[in-house]
Amino acid sequence: MTPLISSSTTRSSSTETASARHAVGLVALVDEIVRLPLDSLPEAVVSLPTGARDRRPVVIAAHGNYDKPEWQCQEARAIFASQVFVLCPRGIPRPDSPSADDIRYTFRSDRTLEQQVVAGLEALGKRWGRYLAKGPVLWTGFSLGAIMGARIAARSPAKFSRLILTEGGHDAWTFARSAAFAKGVGKRVLFVCGQASCRYAANRAGKRLRAAGARVKIETMLGIGHSYGGKLGVRTASHLGWLLDGDERWHRK
Repeated sequence: MTPLISSSTTRSSSTETASARHAVGLVALVDEIVRLPLDSLPEAVVSLPTGARDRRPVVIAAHGNYDKPEWQCQEARAIFASQVFVLCPRGIPRPDSPSADDIRYTFRSDRTLEQQVVAGLEALGKRWGRYLAKGPVLWTGFSLGAIMGARIAARSPAKFSRLILTEGGHDAWTFARSAAFAKGVGKRVLFVCGQASCRYAANRAGKRLRAAGARVKIETMLGIGHSYGGKLGVRTASHLGWLLDGDERWHRK
């Protein structure tokens, strides 16, 4: 079995046409991030698995406050080597965005974020259903996306049983939420930190989750700051083997 997360990616010329893509049964011929319209909700952004002819898992990448889904999709695509579907919810525009040409986004609440994720997964299924692997969805979130993701996963642990929470999502793990996550087949949580304060909060949350029966790992690169991607993204990718252990969908025969 070849690990999906470490497979090499074959890139074709960007001049290939969409009809050629469908003729050979590929999701995408080149690295591609596309918009995904949602009924009555802000459109999402999707990173497509390059060169995929078989079913691939789905990753949610929820951005932070004053951020953009495109940025989060780009970083998640790098971590997962363009081998999976990455669904990036947009949220709502910040009124204090830098300019009309540089709109930043936030999420009003974890409930509205969950609504956008559910709608996005539905739209993903309608458009690329033949390529989607059934089963739990991996949640990754930065800052606000991590904070809200922890709450969502505690409510739906069977759907979001493995999490990557970067620079956030610590205080959400009350004893009750930790128990609900572990009891509902919640599997593993990877906390990723670039600051000492994040590491301290992650250790505290980790104790509650472990006591409830979940498995936890904490990665820290002090001095990175409140950020994601780059060196921190490379370090995050190094833990995917642990995070995804036991889920055969992440391996190809």
